[in-house]
Amino acid sequence: MKPAGLAVLPPIKGRVEGKLDRLDLAKWLVSADNPLTPRVLANQLWDKLFGAGLVRTMEDFGVRGERPAHPELLDWLGTEYRRLGWSRKKMIETIVMSATYQQASAHREELRDIDPTNKLLARQNRLRVEAEIVRDLCLSVSGLLSDSFGGPSVSPPLPPGIAVLSYDGNFNWTPSEGGPRYRRGLYTFFKRTAPHPNLTAFDCPDSNTTSVRRGVSNTPLQALTMMNNEVFVEASQAFAKRILEMEAASDGQRVREALRLCIGREPVESESARFIDLLETGRTYYRANPDSAQKLIGKYQPKDIAAPEAAAWVAVARTALNLDEFITRE
Repeated sequence: MKPAGLAVLPPIKGRVEGKLDRLDLAKWLVSADNPLTPRVLANQLWDKLFGAGLVRTMEDFGVRGERPAHPELLDWLGTEYRRLGWSRKKMIETIVMSATYQQASAHREELRDIDPTNKLLARQNRLRVEAEIVRDLCLSVSGLLSDSFGGPSVSPPLPPGIAVLSYDGNFNWTPSEGGPRYRRGLYTFFKRTAPHPNLTAFDCPDSNTTSVRRGVSNTPLQALTMMNNEVFVEASQAFAKRILEMEAASDGQRVREALRLCIGREPVESESARFIDLLETGRTYYRANPDSAQKLIGKYQPKDIAAPEAAAWVAVARTALNLDEFITRE
């Protein structure tokens, strides 16, 4: 038996007559005669940007999988991807600049019976960001996120007892300090036998197996993680300090600016009012419990601000960072 590709696709042409090797396969994959590779890659990008690919069975891109909802569009995306020199950055720019991508994700009653799963793309899809980006968003809003590129992996804080779950108990995790502690999730050290629990809580797939599409869940554990995990508590402390250092004349202005940073829009009056009520409740509690206030603010106490006041704003910041809209692309 001689090595060859699928009969339904263009034949693989070897550099040496009668012989094929991995370099011949690589050249065939990106050959102008092979339409499959750019279509698969374009479909994966579409899935990341819309929450569902044009071919929704991404793990089975073939006759056994689901047919593309828009075959002509998929064909154009494949040829455009190749024309752009296989540049993911340019391909993403092309898609996000389109009117289709920039539609609102609000539910439209008239589409409920016509297109309940939005295959016709008459609106945008609402989707939660990936596990690594949840932490990045919190660090970014708080002002802690490091913008450095490249370099070795880093180790953000890990809950006690997780490292010992590794095989043979030979896994030591020393949290990074300084700037590396706040690098993007892309640089987090990943051990397959003991993945970071913050990632698994938000549906990061098992790295022992291949996964081309992540599942998305909505569980109480996710809210508990964002409210109580050390990474997110520290981000809340830093965010509260940032809020208190804003040039604002009133609590209402600070609350509106904090929510605008978190949800990317101006909050309505009723939303701001709830956070003002939370702030007043926090002030009352932490004035009566100064020790708890000092513990909550940690090392992020703003200058000339009493601990109970700062702690009340940490409570506001924790709640703002735990909003569903904060980690959901609308």
